[in-house]
Amino acid sequence: MTFFTLSDKGKVRLNNEDYAESFAFKLCNPDGSFKQVVIMLLCDGMGGGPAGERASYLAVKTMKSCIMEDYIAKEQDLSNEELLEQLDKFIQKSHFNIYKEGLEDQELYGMGTTIVAGAIIKDNLLITHVGDSRGYCFGANGLRQLTKDHSLVQQYVDEGKITQEEAFYHPQRNIITRVLGAGSGAPVKVDKKDVPLANGDIVMFCTDGLCGVLEDNEITEIFERYYNVEGADLKALANHLIQAACLKGGPDNVTVSLYQHKI
Repeated sequence: MTFFTLSDKGKVRLNNEDYAESFAFKLCNPDGSFKQVVIMLLCDGMGGGPAGERASYLAVKTMKSCIMEDYIAKEQDLSNEELLEQLDKFIQKSHFNIYKEGLEDQELYGMGTTIVAGAIIKDNLLITHVGDSRGYCFGANGLRQLTKDHSLVQQYVDEGKITQEEAFYHPQRNIITRVLGAGSGAPVKVDKKDVPLANGDIVMFCTDGLCGVLEDNEITEIFERYYNVEGADLKALANHLIQAACLKGGPDNVTVSLYQHKI
């Protein structure tokens, strides 16, 4: 089991409004066996200055607290489908907490954040997300994107108005259509997916400071340089990904969270 998370403010922004954490724990089953769980949480805050920073931090900390209190403490034996629903519930709580704090503090009003949250249990990644931060998987069959952006340009792609290649350079590519915190405070729609993992697969969560700057072929080339089914150097991989984004101008905060699966 290996995971590594790294964040950088980039070359343009004064503050880093991204926030991410990964952690692992074991649950003891009634028969004496152990179940190992890895949690990955990544957010890209919006709202400028302290607002974006606060939104992303609050989302991760709320998610972590919910997992500790409702999952670890109770040692629940949930199916993958039930756990995805529970992650959805935790995201809703994060959404409400951000919205509520924004109402209470005028300086934070309107703050919001994207989120990608995942749990790796046995040989499955249970991934949930809101916004345009992404989840990827790299393995024997190359790089594949696990999430679909909640963005205006993705809507254009879905409607056949532009191609995926055109979306990467579109002037409205930073307009997101779904976010935690901002808006009316009504429940937010969460996308959920159960993804099987093979031995050696590397899961990457990232903010658009990476995937909005490096094209998929550029990300793939970096992964190929560091990939090893027996154990990749995730620290070096994360550093190289962030350096590559910064070399292309580093226009936004850039965060990557990596995990390599072992069977």
